[in-house]
Amino acid sequence: MILNNIVSFFRKNTYIFPLIVCLTIGTVYFYFSLLITGNIFTPTKYNYYIYLLDAFFHGRINVTPPYHYDLSLYQNKWYMVWGPAPILFILPFYIFFHLNASDVIYTAIGGTVNVVLLYIAIQEFKKYFTISISLFEDIFILLNFGFASPNFFLSVASRVWFTSQIFATTYLLLFYLFYFRFLNREKYYQLILCVVFFCLACLSRSSLLFNGILFIYLFIHYKNLSRALPAKFIWPPALLTFAFASLGALYNYLKFHDILETGERFVVGASRYAPIDKNAPILSIQYVLRNIYYCFLNTVHFSSAHQLVFLDPDGNSVFLVYPALLLLPVLFCNRKYLDKKRLLFLITAGTVIVLNLSLVMLYFATGWLQFGYRYFFDALPLLFLLLIFILQYIPFSIQMVLLTWGILVNFCGVIGFYTMR
Repeated sequence: MILNNIVSFFRKNTYIFPLIVCLTIGTVYFYFSLLITGNIFTPTKYNYYIYLLDAFFHGRINVTPPYHYDLSLYQNKWYMVWGPAPILFILPFYIFFHLNASDVIYTAIGGTVNVVLLYIAIQEFKKYFTISISLFEDIFILLNFGFASPNFFLSVASRVWFTSQIFATTYLLLFYLFYFRFLNREKYYQLILCVVFFCLACLSRSSLLFNGILFIYLFIHYKNLSRALPAKFIWPPALLTFAFASLGALYNYLKFHDILETGERFVVGASRYAPIDKNAPILSIQYVLRNIYYCFLNTVHFSSAHQLVFLDPDGNSVFLVYPALLLLPVLFCNRKYLDKKRLLFLITAGTVIVLNLSLVMLYFATGWLQFGYRYFFDALPLLFLLLIFILQYIPFSIQMVLLTWGILVNFCGVIGFYTMR
């Protein structure tokens, strides 16, 4: 009787179990953070965003932390190369704890929030495309995102590079959420919020700019409805985007007297990137073969007792570290799931992903130091949404094998990475 009541409760409240999964993932993040750092309340030496907030509150753009690794030195002042938008999430921590705010805590919280946002975005995505998948398939995506994606590695020990990516992804997921809510309900405020979060994502991580191509699909959406996209859905969002772009340009100009300069050429960091500081190209075809190798081909395997998993700090194959990606070929060989609306969105989203990954392949750095390939995270949330098209055609046994391998290799890899350093 009790078991029947429990089953009945979860059937009536289908959101409860995924919420429990999200909270469990967050608990694991904090456990790993404690395991790795020893004290989650102590900030790391890379707690630069707190110093950026402190600078803003004191009328400055330059930061004054005690440690300067990977900061930009320009005219005898230190500046951050990472986008400023994550400070909006970090602001409450600065208000209460000032320079002692723990980046370990707010990064782990951000990673947990990302899992919750993905779940909500999935529900809007399914509603728009009229897709019905099982509760397990929802959980499959959540667990893969939570434990077999860069969200896990980036959330558990902080570092300014990782914090930046976590909160950039938070904005990106909020963008997706309100994007599909607008497609489902056509509320004007949802489109405005969609544009705002897209701009904040780009002001956190400029490589997310290609997601703007998704706005083209709005015209396709209205054409399928035999209606024109209303002018109020075009010009105000366009002006809002221009305002955010101007804000980003002003931020760069105040730092480096150049609206396009992010400061990468002035970074004082790893000696391996010194040639970039001496006018070598930041984006070049000469980096493509190296980046393809570390992103897609470099194997990962279980190793000696000293290191649970062989890992390369330049990157390991995304197909072996994030094995849910092995399902993507089904998108191209199974046409059962397709209708015109899904096909057009798939083409639009595919364009976003291809351009984003092309930029990553042209970039001078691989994401070093890392486990897996953290730059791939820019494309992963959208790829996970696309998997919803085909999950119902994937046998349960295959899903379980991929999920088990993904969790195992990431748990071992994250422990190996952080305990060896």
